Amino acid sequence: MIKGIVFSLWVVFVNFAVFTEARMFTDAKGRQIEAELVAHAGEKIVILRSGKKFTVPITAFSQIDQKFIRAWISENPTAIDVDYKFRFYADTEQSTGRQIDGAAYNDKVKFKDNLYEMIVYNNGSTEVVDVTIRYEIYVADFVVMKGNRYARLASGADKVEQLEVIAGELKNQSIPVKGRLDFERKFSTEFYIDRDGSSTDATAEDKVIGVKIRVYKGDKLLDEYTSGEDSDRMEKVTWEDQKPGEQER
Repeated sequence: MIKGIVFSLWVVFVNFAVFTEARMFTDAKGRQIEAELVAHAGEKIVILRSGKKFTVPITAFSQIDQKFIRAWISENPTAIDVDYKFRFYADTEQSTGRQIDGAAYNDKVKFKDNLYEMIVYNNGSTEVVDVTIRYEIYVADFVVMKGNRYARLASGADKVEQLEVIAGELKNQSIPVKGRLDFERKFSTEFYIDRDGSSTDATAEDKVIGVKIRVYKGDKLLDEYTSGEDSDRMEKVTWEDQKPGEQER
């Protein structure tokens, strides 16, 4: 066994470690060290040797050890280096409405097209590999089309707010060091206006509250970001954990 560390190493601090038993690792030049696998971070792993932690590129090891390391990573997705640093951006734009005739009293419903632009920045020192990005857009839904409820507003029904959740998910994403991941979501909100001749009797309009973005590695939550179009309302909104395609409530 060699007396020193033969790979290019530097000490890092790691939490949530899942240690393996000590193993004799061989580098690409055939040299050996005895160490324990502690964590992984992109294309690097963290090993424990002589009571100290070191970060080593996976490609520094022999092909046999690389296969062993990648199998261990697959079995321990949450044993990650905590040196992840994210920055987020989110903004929404709304277009003018698309109008349709209503079902009662010559009332009208307009569908307003919305676009939420979102960005996740990798401000850490390690490439982000194989993460899942989830987001939830929250809308105060006053104009509910199901059951033609909007038409009942024309008869003087009270405006009742429901929380609409628009969920999305991006799997198996990678973000290089100092890189960014851009994505967007298009959705519609409704605006109702009840007209009786030339006068307006009642109106109701859906309101975009804001968005939450989460970054996961396996089942482990790495970071969460909240952006509110209505900051006071957004403080009361909790993560709904709604999967894409589920019915909004």
